[in-house]
Amino acid sequence: MPSPTPTPAPPGSAPAVIVLLTDGENNEQPDPLDAAQAALDRGVRIHSVGIGSAAGTTIDIDGFSVHTQLDEALLEQVAGITGGAYYRAENEQELRAIYDGIEPQWVIEPEEIEITSVLAGAAILVLLVGGTLSLLWLGRLP
Repeated sequence: MPSPTPTPAPPGSAPAVIVLLTDGENNEQPDPLDAAQAALDRGVRIHSVGIGSAAGTTIDIDGFSVHTQLDEALLEQVAGITGGAYYRAENEQELRAIYDGIEPQWVIEPEEIEITSVLAGAAILVLLVGGTLSLLWLGRLP
């Protein structure tokens, strides 16, 4: 059964941010760059936090030995596609500093708005109010 296609966030809603904590080594589908592009299409920014080392290490998980190493180039690409930032954490203190430094960022895009019709409407309203007051106070139109 195909998974439903997510829809973009409605305009004016708060921007979404993902903080991705990983070594960057891809061992599952989908492709990380495709996922980053899908996030960008939906207005989601990804901040990637790399843990581990480029030399890598072997860890034991449930009786299996797994070699893992940091893929900084991929994590930088994922963050770059979505307008996020890449951080590297080598210990707990650096990770805490990274989380403290990631703040919600509002993206402000200047947009020109035509206000001539608003000003013309306000001027007509002022003229109508002035004419009505003149009629009531003086008994005639100006």
